[in-house]
Amino acid sequence: MAVIATALQPGELESLRQLTRGAAKKRIPVDHVEKLVGFGFARIRAGTPIITTRGHAKLAFEITRSSWFATPV
Repeated sequence: MAVIATALQPGELESLRQLTRGAAKKRIPVDHVEKLVGFGFARIRAGTPIITTRGHAKLAFEITRSSWFATPV
């Protein structure tokens, strides 16, 4: 839960939300991508950031404040 509970700034959280939409409508700042990849919320595939299962869990956590994971990750 510690990683899922990691605080993201509002802009970083919005960048994570944009990754759920597939091809981003607007460019995601490089520093946001680096932070999201660093926390495991996204990864780079073919030069493009994509959301990971942990990223989806982070968004669910932000909405519900409960973790998808039964044990801390």
